[in-house]
Amino acid sequence: MEKRRKKKAAIALSLTGALILALAVFLTVVCGSRFLHAGAVATDGAYSSVLSGIEGISEADPRVVDLSMLGAHDANTCNLERAKGFSCETGRGVRAAARLAPGLVYRYTKTQVSTVAEQLAEGVRYFHFKVSYFEGDWYGSHSLLDAPFSVCLRDILEFLGGSPGEIVILQIQMMYGGEKTFSEFVSYLFTFGYGGHTLGEFVPYESVPLGGLTYNAVTANGAKGGAVVAFAIDSKLPDQSYFYDPGQSDYREKIYVDRDMMTNVWFNRMKTSAVAAGLDEHCAAVREDFGRYKDLFRVMQIDTAPNARDFWETAGAWSLVNKAKKHNLQILENPHFDSWMEVLPIVLCDFSTSASGGFNQKVNEKIAAYNRRTVEELLRQP
Repeated sequence: MEKRRKKKAAIALSLTGALILALAVFLTVVCGSRFLHAGAVATDGAYSSVLSGIEGISEADPRVVDLSMLGAHDANTCNLERAKGFSCETGRGVRAAARLAPGLVYRYTKTQVSTVAEQLAEGVRYFHFKVSYFEGDWYGSHSLLDAPFSVCLRDILEFLGGSPGEIVILQIQMMYGGEKTFSEFVSYLFTFGYGGHTLGEFVPYESVPLGGLTYNAVTANGAKGGAVVAFAIDSKLPDQSYFYDPGQSDYREKIYVDRDMMTNVWFNRMKTSAVAAGLDEHCAAVREDFGRYKDLFRVMQIDTAPNARDFWETAGAWSLVNKAKKHNLQILENPHFDSWMEVLPIVLCDFSTSASGGFNQKVNEKIAAYNRRTVEELLRQP
């Protein structure tokens, strides 16, 4: 009996040790690891010129909303390694999860692995940024605060200063403004200087409806880099309206606000098939009432999001970047992609610089072909 009791105790002790070891591995690897499993990243800088090299583009002078662009969703998260803590609007659940499993939250918050400068070199021209005010400065935000927003602005100003004929769209989502007004942020945005440039010099137009804004108006007939600045209101956050009152800002006629500038749908799904089905529905709605949407940025938003409905896909993704390296290519190779693109020519995604399966090259080639057709059709018109 004594031997049997000792044997059972030894087994129990072994099982307990194994469980403790398994828990330690889980906490260390699953909850603590920041490894993204990103795979191949485009780094060749092959697409530093996207629009300026299109033959006849100035003569055709297409509307900006009719151009196709590669977009980076939550583009500022490329700087998440510099995280300073939580953005003020971040909920208690995310804060608690970040303390218990910091690696897990990092992996499901970071959507881009390349700097803004690197994204520009790989063809990204439409940037979705989230911004919050914190301790005297504006920061990139996605639940976690990353680097000061000036880090992103420096890359954009340097690019525009050396890239005549290129256009960059800044779609900015204000997450928290603290005691600052929207007008103050707009002034900061337009007057921040780097390398002898400010954003204001790349926005030469004012009081132009978005549907009437053309390539030549933004780029001075292809002689300069140009920018378009647009703001998206986050309907999930309370008391957002005050953010978007430009007041007497000197730049109020140079910006566009959500309802005036874009159509997109965030599907909040992790299943690729669900995102594809959502794109079918969104495109059908836009086609049916195209007159309502033709003067807006028409965005094919293909990013994924962790959620309970897609629990197993969320758990198995490991990170948003790891999910995107497969998901982006699957969306691109969907037989409906070209028809989606005809209606929604801006492709907004996580991991915009993924080279897995040749995604970045393939999507840029589709974008280039789309823009060449647009220019050629305009040149054929009498």
